[in-house]
Amino acid sequence: MKTPLLALAAILTAPLLFAQEAVLPAVPLIYTSGSAVVRVVPDLADLSFEVEVRNADLVLARKLQGERAQKILGALRAAGVAETELQSSQVQIAPNYTDGRQEGEQVRFYRVWQTISGTLHDVKKVPDTTANVVLAGATSVREISLRTSQLRVYRDKARALAIRAAKEKATALAAELGAKIGRPHSITEIPDNGIGLVTGNGFNNIQQVAPDAEPGDGTIPAFAPGSITVTASISVAFRLE
Repeated sequence: MKTPLLALAAILTAPLLFAQEAVLPAVPLIYTSGSAVVRVVPDLADLSFEVEVRNADLVLARKLQGERAQKILGALRAAGVAETELQSSQVQIAPNYTDGRQEGEQVRFYRVWQTISGTLHDVKKVPDTTANVVLAGATSVREISLRTSQLRVYRDKARALAIRAAKEKATALAAELGAKIGRPHSITEIPDNGIGLVTGNGFNNIQQVAPDAEPGDGTIPAFAPGSITVTASISVAFRLE
């Protein structure tokens, strides 16, 4: 009984195997990858500041912090930051105790703080705007980053260059083996953040982007934004002919 059953299973399985071979033919492929870097002069600057007030009187601390925040927003508006690109975080409040947070402990003071950020469309204004915001009451410069408003355009350019590099590599490899590449079989973009930012965590960092530059007025170093990089990486499989 086992022999007829095995024969029947083989008969039923054979058409499925032939069907799979017909659907998935063996295709000779060559796999390559390409990368590209496009350097771009930044035209946007994202500025982030913190304003903090400490006082034993919570009502007074909130009042002083609110006044400083309004002055900072005013300084950013005066620098040309649009209302749609101004943002302030929720005000944070935290009590500070004498030694530890134990029952009956006296509160030494209250910390009241928030973050305020905005975007400049003229990167040359970064040093002066940063100084004016600090004079308006900012207690720290959290971060300043430079980027481009044309990211999509430059990213597409980087992708095209990466594909071209992958094709040139595949052509050279196939030629060494006496073959040619045919139509692409698959194209995959390798995940990447796609952009490099110039960042600084303080006003001094931003001033010293170009430490060898000539001072503008004898006191403040010149500001050189340099360039940012937009990258792309592509993996391609070509048919071999």
